[in-house]
Amino acid sequence: MKFELSTGPWLLMVMLGALLQPMLAIYKVANRGLGIVRFHYGQIAVAMKSASSWFSRLFAFRLALAALALWVLFHGSGTDGLAVAAVAPMGGFGKQLASYLGRDQGPEFFTSFNTPLTAPTTVNITKNLSLNRPLKTITVRLSFRDVIAVANMTAAAAESPMTILNRFIVTGTYKGSALTPISAQGSTLFARTRLFGLRGSSCYINGIRQADLSVPFAQTLANFGNTGSYDIEIFYVIPVGPVVSSSKRASEIVPYYWQPQDWADSLQIRLELGDSTAFGTNAGGTTHTFTAMGGATGTPLVEIFTNYVILGTIRPGALFRTAVIIFNESQITSGVTAVAANVRLLPLQKQKTTNVIVKSGVNLTGVTSGVQVFASLSDVMLDKTVIMVDNKQIRNNQSNKASKESIGYNFGTILPQGYQLWSFIDSQSPRTAFRADDPNVVGAGSAFELDTDVISAGANQVVNVVQEMIYADRDDPSWAGTR
Repeated sequence: MKFELSTGPWLLMVMLGALLQPMLAIYKVANRGLGIVRFHYGQIAVAMKSASSWFSRLFAFRLALAALALWVLFHGSGTDGLAVAAVAPMGGFGKQLASYLGRDQGPEFFTSFNTPLTAPTTVNITKNLSLNRPLKTITVRLSFRDVIAVANMTAAAAESPMTILNRFIVTGTYKGSALTPISAQGSTLFARTRLFGLRGSSCYINGIRQADLSVPFAQTLANFGNTGSYDIEIFYVIPVGPVVSSSKRASEIVPYYWQPQDWADSLQIRLELGDSTAFGTNAGGTTHTFTAMGGATGTPLVEIFTNYVILGTIRPGALFRTAVIIFNESQITSGVTAVAANVRLLPLQKQKTTNVIVKSGVNLTGVTSGVQVFASLSDVMLDKTVIMVDNKQIRNNQSNKASKESIGYNFGTILPQGYQLWSFIDSQSPRTAFRADDPNVVGAGSAFELDTDVISAGANQVVNVVQEMIYADRDDPSWAGTR
């Protein structure tokens, strides 16, 4: 049986693949954190050096010969491409590799309820979030008809109608510790994936998908707010892990899926819904009549869907350790209403920090108690916003606008008006998170905080901050991080 020259690259790939087994043995997959998911280039060099021992080389050579024989037996001199798993798998070997990564299942219906939207309402979902498989995303769908009558609204809130979901909260017990992995405004969750250059959430008004968030970011009365009938359908797509590019998801975010053994039956969802004041400022006679979408009767509907994954033969504990992303949004009003320099916005938690999101603008007044909405969003309210450790900047920032352009370039996106992002994972890997949990980086007595200059004044100015963090096992050795 002869070999064609074009077969060579594929045979070389098989022979190199045969080296994987002794390298993984040296790497001690079962005891090294995120294992194969986290196997990176620096450790490959170490493993290859160790594998160069006579025993390892002999074992690898024999394995390579066996693989070569099987390849020739089943494929002959054909030139079909052997592609990397999860990209374009072909044949038994490629399919086997792909099986380690698994695939998505869903979105699956979890629960639904009706709500009149005539007053702010808190809804606690009575059943626990199902985790019979690893969970990747949660999707919330709100659908309703709003008939605005008598008079046009005076002004529409910048992020309306997404503002009708005032806050979305998930709580649970993670490996024995009570945590709130998600607590944020619906409008912020709607914008989250856009910050990182991914398509995510959608809003439809009378069947028309609204434009992706950009600059300016403001609702117009002609689009939503003048007298008329509006069929509204909003999808909030909420990833439970870090947001990275599509090509990196399989290799980088698997450890952050919510696993059954980590959360058991503890996860619970709470939704805080607003009323018509969440849409903006109503005129004296403006009325809102809410019904089911597409009809003059019925009640607005909220549905929750879950998207699970099947991981094939890859399992936490054996090949990788799990971690969880914490995405909690805080509101700040103190110190941001007057022009000032070096204002301390927020003391930050000393945890592995992936991103810090700052949302700035003017608070909507005249809303019903319990509703918090931005009337407008602003890119000229703050400047020189910095993350500080003991009065030292982690990232040198002399211009928020320049920083916004830079991070937009890194993620291939346009950051919406009013949103500012400081990311430590523009590498597209959570491994480069800022190690604020490491006392060699941020000491036990050190100040870790977010500071800014306030360059405009306004009685109703407000800033919302999200410090996105990673919680992981303390003895997990697979974290490198940035310093």
